[in-house]
Amino acid sequence: MFSSRRSRPSIPAWRQALEGVLLVMLGVGLLAFLSWLPQKIDALVVVSEAIADLIRGLAQLLEALLGIAAVILLALLLVAALVALLGGVVRLTRACWRSSSSSSGSGRVMARPGSGPSPRSRSAQR
Repeated sequence: MFSSRRSRPSIPAWRQALEGVLLVMLGVGLLAFLSWLPQKIDALVVVSEAIADLIRGLAQLLEALLGIAAVILLALLLVAALVALLGGVVRLTRACWRSSSSSSGSGRVMARPGSGPSPRSRSAQR
């Protein structure tokens, strides 16, 4: 299945020569453009402005990342505060519920189901 690979058809010589000539012309044209370019603009000024813009952009990026980190930190502190508040309210409610049930139960704490002595311990007490 994979052993019989199709061979690529060979490219005609005239097409290969045409591609070569076109690539050479492209290279010569680009080199001519690059040699003409410094006459119209000052390359050193362009490079220094590009570097300055890059540095300003990186500074803005870092500032934005610090702003996002501050917002995330505040959101996490808000969630932690809400969790602590909710946990405290639940514990206070349970404590009030226990104290009211123990005071109405003639001073003793009501036993939970299944927490009493097991049948073996009763026979051991006898």
